Amino acid sequence: MELMNQTVKNLRQSLDRREISARELALEYLDLIGELNPALQALAGVYDEGEVLACAENAQKLIDKGNASALTGIPAAISDNILTSGRATSCASKMLENFIPPFDADVIETLKETECVILGKTVMDEFGIGHSPKSGAAVGAGLAVFALGTDTGGALGQSAAFNGLTGLRPTYGRVSRFGLASFASSLDQIGPIAQTAEDCAMILNVISNPDKRDAVCFGRNNRGQAEDFTAKIGAGVKGLKIAVPEQFLNHQTISEQTKNAVLDAAKEFENQGAVLINSAFERASKTEMFDYAVPAYYIISSAEASSNLSRYDGVNYGLRGVGETYYEQIADSRGRGFGDEVKRRILFGNFVLSDNNYNNYFKKALALRQKIKAEYDEIFKTVDIILTPTLPKISETFDYSDPASMYHTDICTIPPALAGLPSASTTCGYTTCGLPIGMTLTGKKSDEQTVLQVADCFERIFNPDL
Repeated sequence: MELMNQTVKNLRQSLDRREISARELALEYLDLIGELNPALQALAGVYDEGEVLACAENAQKLIDKGNASALTGIPAAISDNILTSGRATSCASKMLENFIPPFDADVIETLKETECVILGKTVMDEFGIGHSPKSGAAVGAGLAVFALGTDTGGALGQSAAFNGLTGLRPTYGRVSRFGLASFASSLDQIGPIAQTAEDCAMILNVISNPDKRDAVCFGRNNRGQAEDFTAKIGAGVKGLKIAVPEQFLNHQTISEQTKNAVLDAAKEFENQGAVLINSAFERASKTEMFDYAVPAYYIISSAEASSNLSRYDGVNYGLRGVGETYYEQIADSRGRGFGDEVKRRILFGNFVLSDNNYNNYFKKALALRQKIKAEYDEIFKTVDIILTPTLPKISETFDYSDPASMYHTDICTIPPALAGLPSASTTCGYTTCGLPIGMTLTGKKSDEQTVLQVADCFERIFNPDL
């Protein structure tokens, strides 16, 4: 079977029709991983063949009985900061390179219950701090049908955009964070990366369960009922109001190729019956959303990271430091165990939380976050979806050795993350050298259905094979 560009939906049909067995499918993916992963380095750890095939055989039993769920027998990859019982979870850090969790994250428990076939853990930036596209690389190269990753300020959407895929950041609290190694707790969210919006909807149906172990997880709608996120797939966009904010498109960091691709997508939505609205952001353009979202995000996320990462002292767990005193031991543990970017965030986080700076930085950033949320509430009184770029420009033009340059690649994805809103990134065009260009669709709180509906509509036009 050709594994490139396989969708959850198509493989679900093939498995249910007995066109291929779960074991045969798993073996094909393991063979491709063995062939490509040594060069790609997309998977940090590949599960043992015996373990994978045992899961596939259990999945086949469910399929044969007619009890398969959407993900039963579907090969998947998991980000290395999501805890897996008995399997190494290093968070790409030397600090945790030998850490074996004693329990599973909530999403892993769910995947195991459905007999989804987990193939391995994806490479990531240390503790999820950065812009690693490796989860998307694993899916894009055909090493897994989908991946579960984490998003704090836009990583899921950016990883999808780098690799020509669809990535969904659900509403904050939609998916349990229990068992996720925290970076910034008020921003972290688990979500899927797959070939299509429909696949993301199918995956979200499975993983969006209420979980009392996560205080902010709601998982269901206001009536306590499970939602079907595929309900609006194929419905089109006729009558929907889509805001296309010029403030994003005309920002100095946005390249002409990116701007033109997003505008072309907007015109296609209009051709399909959507109503384009440009005026919704006129008032917001004069406020904090565009000028201060990035600084506010990095103040809040770094402050929370400095608190979350303080648990790694080499005593309870983590790299054991050496020295004659406790101070020397912990300094050695963190000095050798943390990378440069993690140290930078910890230092910055402690700076903004210090007595002299708390009011001037952290408290103001929290106030700005509330204003950004209020701006979105105001905008969504008149529109259904906000359309923006995912990445400002061609990825190869960024200087990733310059932290300030790297941070500003998040300018389009940080505002919805701060507001806790659902957003999906999907491909809307290609650069002259063939690199994919992503666009982000942001919706109202808990309205993943509409976000996925609009993304699906464009995908069916952009890729007629769907």
